[in-house]
Amino acid sequence: MHEDKPASERPTVRPVQLEELQTGKESVRNLLDANMELVHDVKVRLTVSLGGAQISIGELFALKEDGLLKRDKATSDPVDILLDGRLVARGDLMASGDHFAVRITEVGGKG
Repeated sequence: MHEDKPASERPTVRPVQLEELQTGKESVRNLLDANMELVHDVKVRLTVSLGGAQISIGELFALKEDGLLKRDKATSDPVDILLDGRLVARGDLMASGDHFAVRITEVGGKG
């Protein structure tokens, strides 16, 4: 393969020393901290889940404008904040002028 090239033009082959990959939360945190500037301005979309409703197909087809769906959470229950479908925080639903807002009450939710 390289026999037709003079020795001075052949690639040098030498062993590579690799560091052992550290595992665990601390090493992941160090990796994230060291590289956070690379992703700091990346935009992500969060979804706020107000809860759900279970209805029959008949009730679904009977829905009309101005109808109401009763959700499976009380108005005082926190809302879930999801990133790509995964729970990342919880908060309280608030109003901010003409917009809904969420006051964060818990970060790193379990779910």
